[in-house]
Amino acid sequence: MAQVSSIAIIGPGKVGTALGVLAARAGMEIAAVGGGHRGDAQSAARLMGPSVRSVSAAEAAASAPLVLLTVPDDAIALVAEQLAQQGAFQDGAVVAHCSGALDSDILSAARQAGCEVGSMHPLQTFPTVEAALAKLPGTPFFIEGTPAACERLDAFAAAIGGQPHRLRSDAKALYHAAAAMTSNFLVSLLDAASAVMALALTESANANREQALAALEPLLRATVDNVLALGPEAALTGPIARGDTHTVARHWHALAQFGPEFRDTYRALAKLTIELALRKGTLAEDIAREIKETLRH
Repeated sequence: MAQVSSIAIIGPGKVGTALGVLAARAGMEIAAVGGGHRGDAQSAARLMGPSVRSVSAAEAAASAPLVLLTVPDDAIALVAEQLAQQGAFQDGAVVAHCSGALDSDILSAARQAGCEVGSMHPLQTFPTVEAALAKLPGTPFFIEGTPAACERLDAFAAAIGGQPHRLRSDAKALYHAAAAMTSNFLVSLLDAASAVMALALTESANANREQALAALEPLLRATVDNVLALGPEAALTGPIARGDTHTVARHWHALAQFGPEFRDTYRALAKLTIELALRKGTLAEDIAREIKETLRH
């Protein structure tokens, strides 16, 4: 596996700062931090070590053979193009971004300038730099790009304690959709579930939401543990899995108290659950059709 000796970071946000700090702890040279507001870059550089320079984006790009663009998604192409036009990259440098949604094609300007290009996305959520520092070690890093870039990024991810995995470049949108369903949609689903639970506990869906969420917590944690330990089919329980059409009908009727988006969500997830229960073998085809018919009205 290729070794990484020196890196430059352009974009001193939460992820960029945490990657730099962990790289420094792993013994890599942080050649420079660039881009963003001057104060942010200086603060990030200080966290990475007393000798780390805070410079312009062009100076940072010229300072190392591995350049990480940890800027917002909508700035990646523009920053890469500007740096390429300025001739800022070293000959044969590896230039990579850390977006989960975009693939390495967004760095075409850098590739045309003679660079190897790739993307490296840690599959984790980071509300703060401190959280990123705590969670990045052990996190899967999904990597795609040119072969030389992937080799260098594999080495970088492993060096800071991550778990490198290769990803098809043409599958980046699917990868990110899966991540959003797991993280973002789960948050929205729990928000809706806590509203339903709150109304069951009080006379208002907006009252005691924290109490409602706390009441759901043991079930949530046990469910996640079961899915991870047993897989979705074995972990599936509940009225659809056992073909209890009457309970599903009662759910459907009760949810009429909420906006249509609650019923739409229930219907969509129920359809997916029906397919999972059929695979599990606990739901008969005729009962599945009966449940689907219930959810049409």
